Amino acid sequence: MRKQLRPAPTLADLAGMYPTPHDHRVFTDHLYRVGVTTAIASQMCWYGCRVADLSCGDAAIAYALRDQWNADLQIGDVAAGYPFHGPIEETIAQIEPVDLFICSETLEHVADPDGLLSAIRLKSKQLILSTPEGEEDSSNPQHIWGWDSAEVRAMLERAGFVPKIYNLLDLRLSRFQYAFQIWACS
Repeated sequence: MRKQLRPAPTLADLAGMYPTPHDHRVFTDHLYRVGVTTAIASQMCWYGCRVADLSCGDAAIAYALRDQWNADLQIGDVAAGYPFHGPIEETIAQIEPVDLFICSETLEHVADPDGLLSAIRLKSKQLILSTPEGEEDSSNPQHIWGWDSAEVRAMLERAGFVPKIYNLLDLRLSRFQYAFQIWACS
C-alpha cells in the first residue's frame, strides 16, 4: 500500500512548517522511536565511522553515535542551525560519501521519496530509516505519503539497498497514534 496524502508543500510552506529543528522529546512516542533507532544504528557503526543525517531535528541519533563511536558527523536540517541547511533533496548533493545515512521520519515528508532514496544510495554504504507504518489518512498535516512495510521494502530495493533488519515499533497498542517501521540496510 502506498498513498499520497496531500500535495507537496512549497519552499515557503516548508519554512513555515519547520521554523526550528524538531525536538523529538516533545512527543513521547518519538522518545521510544529514537531509542530503538539509535540502538539499531549503533550496531551499524564503528569507531570513527562517517555518518550523515540531513533531517536531523535535534540530532539525537547522530549525537548518540558520535558519543558512542566517535562518529564523524555531517548533519543538517530544513530548519537553520546546522552546517547543512535546506531541503534534504538539495543538501544531499553537498555532503561527502558516508558509511551510514540516517533518514528518520523524513521519507513521508518529501515530494519524491524514491528519488531521495536513490540519492542517498549514491552517498552511503548503509542506511537506517524510520517511517510510519500504514498511515492512510491525512490527519498529520506534514505527511505527504503513507505506506506499509511491503511498499517501503520495495522502495528500498529499487534504490539499490538490501534490507537487513526490519523492526515494527507498534505503539498503537498503547495510547499513541503511530507504528514506526525501522529499517537497517546495506
